[in-house]
Amino acid sequence: METKTIDALRTELARDGEVAIGFNRAKQFLRNPAGFLGLRRSSPPAPQVIVNNFGLWAAVDGFPEGGVPWARILEVHITKVNVSSYIDVSIRTPATPDRRRTLRLPHMLTVDPEVLAKWIVMELMERGNPI
Repeated sequence: METKTIDALRTELARDGEVAIGFNRAKQFLRNPAGFLGLRRSSPPAPQVIVNNFGLWAAVDGFPEGGVPWARILEVHITKVNVSSYIDVSIRTPATPDRRRTLRLPHMLTVDPEVLAKWIVMELMERGNPI
């Protein structure tokens, strides 16, 4: 598997207007071993995180259905749990703009969590919302 760099992610966003990130091969195997090995037809892997010019979307419970606009993202940081790294995103919700809510992005993506977190922070800063 090729490791995506921040420059590759930026280029893809500039070219396509969005970057769709799915699960890595290990996670795909854990979710559907028969489909992964070709023993049974499997549906194409769905994106788990989408970064676009509007903002950020993730396939996790509690994440707003249409995604979170850049202006509502307050903070992005890495949380280490044992040997794993998770990306937490703090957002401001429209119903309670004075309170923050933290959501965790899916784990085991095709982009390294530290690279993804740094890139999201860079995109956030470019859009006038320095962390």
